[in-house]
Amino acid sequence: MRTRITVRPTGDRTNDLRVAANVRRDLWAHSPVEIDPDHPLHGTHRDEQERAYFEFSTGYPDEVTRVLRDYGHAERVEVREVEEPVGLACQNCGNVVGPVLPPVCPNCHFRDISACPVCHHEVPRQSYTRIGGDLFRCPQCHSQVRLRFNEPMFLGDGTYNQPLVVVEQA
Repeated sequence: MRTRITVRPTGDRTNDLRVAANVRRDLWAHSPVEIDPDHPLHGTHRDEQERAYFEFSTGYPDEVTRVLRDYGHAERVEVREVEEPVGLACQNCGNVVGPVLPPVCPNCHFRDISACPVCHHEVPRQSYTRIGGDLFRCPQCHSQVRLRFNEPMFLGDGTYNQPLVVVEQA
């Protein structure tokens, strides 16, 4: 069973990561958890609401609950079983939000894709429907658009040029 532990926000993004690290340490030390080889999501990430989370696999959910309770973490986190596929990572920081990478990373605020030039909606790259080649259909307004990587892809300091993908009216 793949399990996700999500930290309830404390109001301090750094402290949220500290809570996740402490919970993770106690789980690894005191319960039978492991990296799921079918869905290897390593590290702590942020979801669409910018909450810190991490995932692991266990056949002993009662032990996870016991460790969370015994080590004082139960009130600070949410636990749920996860079945959705692991999504794409942010090209800038490696954060995995969920099954679909949003247009802007909630961890580092890197812009993956520009808004649709027709309807101006923020649409994840994976949500566009490919018609053929670089021609796609916007899922919001159904207009035909072209997707291309931004040029130049890298700036002089070696960082990605934002947005990584540019959406243009076809």
